[in-house]
Amino acid sequence: MGILMVKKILRDGSPCGKCVQAEKILRKRGYWEHIDRIVYAREDASESEGMKLAEQFEVELAPFFIVDDTSGTPRIYTKVFEFIKKELDGLSVKSGINNSSSKAPESATLSRPHDFSISTDSPSSPFDINLANLRYKKSDPISILDDAQLHFATDLTLAFSGAEDVILIDMAAKNQRPFTVFCLDTGRLHEQTHTFLDAVRQYYSIDIEILTPSFELLEPFLKEKGSNSFYADGHKECCGIRKVEPLGRALKGKRAWATGMRRDQSPATRENLHHAEIDWEHRNESGQPLVKFNPLLDWSSVQVWEYIRLNGLPYNPLHDVGYRSIGCEPCTRISRPGEHERAARWWWEEETMRECGLHHKASENGETS
Repeated sequence: MGILMVKKILRDGSPCGKCVQAEKILRKRGYWEHIDRIVYAREDASESEGMKLAEQFEVELAPFFIVDDTSGTPRIYTKVFEFIKKELDGLSVKSGINNSSSKAPESATLSRPHDFSISTDSPSSPFDINLANLRYKKSDPISILDDAQLHFATDLTLAFSGAEDVILIDMAAKNQRPFTVFCLDTGRLHEQTHTFLDAVRQYYSIDIEILTPSFELLEPFLKEKGSNSFYADGHKECCGIRKVEPLGRALKGKRAWATGMRRDQSPATRENLHHAEIDWEHRNESGQPLVKFNPLLDWSSVQVWEYIRLNGLPYNPLHDVGYRSIGCEPCTRISRPGEHERAARWWWEEETMRECGLHHKASENGETS
């Protein structure tokens, strides 16, 4: 028997509240490990797999669950408690599913281009993301990153921009395994950020690939809307041009990437992240989705700065004058006393919209916002 859960991502990139609540209920009752696969229905993408399944089964509510035991028509549930009562209560007795590594059967209904195993060049390949996440729950960040480096070597690239990211570079260097680094220069960064970038490059004697916005996209955008339209109509379009599109180029030819994202950076948008996720938005030449690693996921800001100071790592000098989270200059201000660290990013918008679009498309055993 295979169980698929369809969650929804709203047009602004935020997760569906009912979907988040349903996951919490399943986790609290100890049933989360029975979910074999997660698919997202994106409101802004009618061709997303979740939207296609919703159309196929004529479902208008999210989340919904598809249970396929290969005996006939899949069973569909739009109410989490009904799903639990009819399918999960007593499941271990009925089906004998292995909670730690069960996978949906290959079928026309639940098929997808690739399952949770990603091919690698390492002796321990393929990379099983389900088993990896189980291991990572008891691992420290440097061990998680070491495992990523072991499996993907130079096909793993580190996203660099801030304090958490220089820690990843430091850990990757200490692991003495191959890795590459990239940075998105949006054209609106603080001068201090450029100074920080140069300091890291020199400190580790590494090459950092710099990606800048596409002129063909940026010029007409600026001509139509000017330099600071995001204050009026939101930052999504600007970030799409200055960050999201360059990210696609940065990941071209790669099979995995790692970020310094932490859960506590934004409870509204990052609470449900995982140490390893499948990034369906970015694929390699073979059509396989990339693996995205978040080694520092469980760390706090205090741990980040303890590591930086203990190891004498370079950091952005803006932190010394009151900036806690640093992005583009017009979209970042000094943090106020008692304020959450990311509250000073896109402060004129709703909390659930304060993401640039780089991260909400990746996925857990399937997908996570």
